[in-house]
Amino acid sequence: MTITTHWMETTLADIAEKGDVDIKATTMVTSLDELISKVAEIISHLLDRNFEKLLWILYRVDVDEEKAKHLLSSHMPDQAPHILAELVVNRQLKKEELKKQFNVHQNPVDEADSDLML
Repeated sequence: MTITTHWMETTLADIAEKGDVDIKATTMVTSLDELISKVAEIISHLLDRNFEKLLWILYRVDVDEEKAKHLLSSHMPDQAPHILAELVVNRQLKKEELKKQFNVHQNPVDEADSDLML
């Protein structure tokens, strides 16, 4: 899957919005590592200030709870934001891949039948 700058910026904005974290509208993200770093900053903020909101985001994004627990238990606590950020971004990537797979397998509507669509 090709990851676009637009997708990364939209993903960052969505996570920030879910966490009620204000980010600059002009925040540019040009690499996956940069996206993970910025998501880790949001997660760090939520760990310190609104843990319940962080748990809600992890639930909404559908991060595997057992995987998160395992990874967090085997690393130092200061690595938690980065580990969780990787899980969140990877889950969002997986969702995007599934959307694309689903759309590819959809039967395209014949132009002659397009007037029958609701």
